[in-house]
Amino acid sequence: MSAVAAAPRYPFARESPFDPPPQFARERARAPLFPVTLWNGARAWVVTRHAEARAILLDDARFSGRMAHPDFPTVTEARVTVDRNERAFVGMDNPEHDRYRRLFTREFSVRRMQALIPGMQALADDLIDDMIAAGPPADLVARLAVRYPSLVMSQLFGSPYEDHTFIIGCAVARHGLTQTPGEAETKARELAAYVRRLIDAKERAPGDDMVSRVIAEHVLTGRLSRDEFAEIGAMILRAGHDTTTNMIGMGALLILRDDALRARLAADPAQIEPAVEEFLRYVSPVQFSPRRVALEDVAIGGVTVKKGEGLFLSLPAANRDPRVFADPDTVDIGRDNSMHMTFGYGIHQCLGQMLARYELQVMFATLLRRLPGLRLAVPLEAIRFKNDMQIYGVHNLPVAW
Repeated sequence: MSAVAAAPRYPFARESPFDPPPQFARERARAPLFPVTLWNGARAWVVTRHAEARAILLDDARFSGRMAHPDFPTVTEARVTVDRNERAFVGMDNPEHDRYRRLFTREFSVRRMQALIPGMQALADDLIDDMIAAGPPADLVARLAVRYPSLVMSQLFGSPYEDHTFIIGCAVARHGLTQTPGEAETKARELAAYVRRLIDAKERAPGDDMVSRVIAEHVLTGRLSRDEFAEIGAMILRAGHDTTTNMIGMGALLILRDDALRARLAADPAQIEPAVEEFLRYVSPVQFSPRRVALEDVAIGGVTVKKGEGLFLSLPAANRDPRVFADPDTVDIGRDNSMHMTFGYGIHQCLGQMLARYELQVMFATLLRRLPGLRLAVPLEAIRFKNDMQIYGVHNLPVAW
């Protein structure tokens, strides 16, 4: 039997909704990476150790993050089509990546994100007011986890809030595991076209928002074309809605299933910030990225990754590496989480990570303060986890108070 045929089929199924597939821990104990077989029979590698994942993400000479590369690895056939048509800097190598990314760094500066916190607080309180007025039980995902980041993004980006259902639908089509190539590409193009129309509208009538500022600073000055901005804007909207939604649902569930943790956070709100970092490490919602393709033969951990072979730098596995995090399969908000890789590492590290952090901190603190009696309204078995998505989370979270 060939090495390709012997390699297990990837991706793997979870055995516990709170833990990565057990194959990661087993293989990580043996070596820093192991071969897998993808949907099309191609061989790729899953990197499970923290140090090797970081090293590869810093090695721009021997590994490429260019999604249009013909050998770039994917977990579904649909993602091939989307990746090869990716025109935002998330799918580029340097120097193109840095040229585009630098145009947006000021929009996501710590200072600008901190200025949004009072508005985030008002939105969180308003949403919880509405949920309380409607009465229990309620689905926390539908009531808060979806609406809250959508409202924050609509204020920051300048997109009308009533369009959030469409935006989320486009993100789901890209991040799902069951879509056809045609479905995924159609939604990707629809979202870019939506942002292109928004750019045209904001150019005619500017506001106090990201789209209007980028038009004035970079589009009208010739640094960025309108079509380039549409592709980057679509990427920002997808990320700003989908990942934070999933972390709100999963973080709330971690709090509600642990009475001691909830009591500790309620008694000392200063613990919310380290708790958010621990939730990010523990959940690691991005399941199959970052990804790279080898540009030459590279020896790693006693094996040779051949030129043209793909690598999945598994964040869920790296964030559970016992070489870096003691007792990694437990939630410990007192641990040092400065090394977690949930937002990636290297040049492609998440541009909006501080936005996500502040959104989560505000939402969890507000939930604990406003709804001290919040509890799950169904058994854990009734919660539907997103095993059908590339961004992990919960589809529903019924609660009462």
